[in-house]
Amino acid sequence: MDSVLVMLSSLAMSFGQWLRPHLYNIALLLVVCLVSLYANDIIKVTKRFVARRHFFIRVAVFVLVTGFGFGLLVVFVTPLLSQLLMLFGSQWLGIMVICAFAILGVIADKKNQL
Repeated sequence: MDSVLVMLSSLAMSFGQWLRPHLYNIALLLVVCLVSLYANDIIKVTKRFVARRHFFIRVAVFVLVTGFGFGLLVVFVTPLLSQLLMLFGSQWLGIMVICAFAILGVIADKKNQL
């Protein structure tokens, strides 16, 4: 039993070290997936606020929310998430990445986006 735990620990460490150079891209993918899951809800709320406004105001708000809002969110949250994932170390990095994608999958399933 002890040899199985050592083997699993070694495998987790190797997988984490393999993921480490790609951590920024993984964090970017996680943030973009999360934004895409909730983008429709955010746009619906925005529509309620600007529904009766002038055309140019609606267009400007749409560009601000989708272009700049989502873009800035992705740009600023990605490095933070990358640093957060680094805190787990190489041994737990692979497990945390798999868990993060599994959680996103569960959220997508609950929102009927699968």
